[in-house]
Amino acid sequence: MTTPLNRNQLIASAAGTLQVLEVLSVSDKALALGDVASAIGRPKGTVHRMLATLVNTGFVAHDGENGRYRPTLKLWRLGASAVRDLELTRVAVPSLERLMTDAGETVHLAVLDPTGGIVYISKVESPQSIRVQTRLGQLNPSWCTATGRVLLAFRPEVAERVLAGKLAQRTPKTVNDPRRIRAALAEIREKGYAVTRAENHPEMGGIAAPVRDHTGTVVAACGLGIPAFRMDRPLVERSIPLVLRAAGDISRHLGYMETRGRGGHAR
Repeated sequence: MTTPLNRNQLIASAAGTLQVLEVLSVSDKALALGDVASAIGRPKGTVHRMLATLVNTGFVAHDGENGRYRPTLKLWRLGASAVRDLELTRVAVPSLERLMTDAGETVHLAVLDPTGGIVYISKVESPQSIRVQTRLGQLNPSWCTATGRVLLAFRPEVAERVLAGKLAQRTPKTVNDPRRIRAALAEIREKGYAVTRAENHPEMGGIAAPVRDHTGTVVAACGLGIPAFRMDRPLVERSIPLVLRAAGDISRHLGYMETRGRGGHAR
């Protein structure tokens, strides 16, 4: 059964296409055009155009022999991404809370958005009266933030796409030379953490480290958001091990087994 629609708050064609996806995804078999049209109560001609759009964008497969439609793994990947982020947040909360208690600064857990930006999916706010203010779910730049650079450092194909675009001078301290950013990403891969100061916002800085899943893939970044005036060398040096520990704890809870390579670097 499809979800009832509030027709005052939707684009009809988009809503209809999503209804088509919903019908296909809950069916235990491939469906014919007539089956889909009947299920959503729309004309066959309209539904055929919606299905053609989904086939051309890779979300639905069409069997030319029997004329039936079924969802593809591309749709599954979208759902799996949402489930992954929910599970990641659940697993991460105790470590994020401990990091906030130990560091006294606001803590973030961020993931890469398909656009190449980052989205905070969890945070624990500092109790201090002056603290970094952020919003969950808001899209932020990746190339000039600590959490973003950590994620780009381990996703070179995304990094190159981001660095090929326009890199705005967001503050007087913003580094927007692609060559310097690439060097910074290489350093992050070597050291295992990122530090930025007043590059995205003139009054904010950050420290972040990668979170890995059971395969060793970097799936998120855990970090501190720190008011720039408070971000002196002693605080940074004290905070880096705390951030690394929190990111490592979350990774272990996701099943990551750390090994050591040459020179003692984790891999």
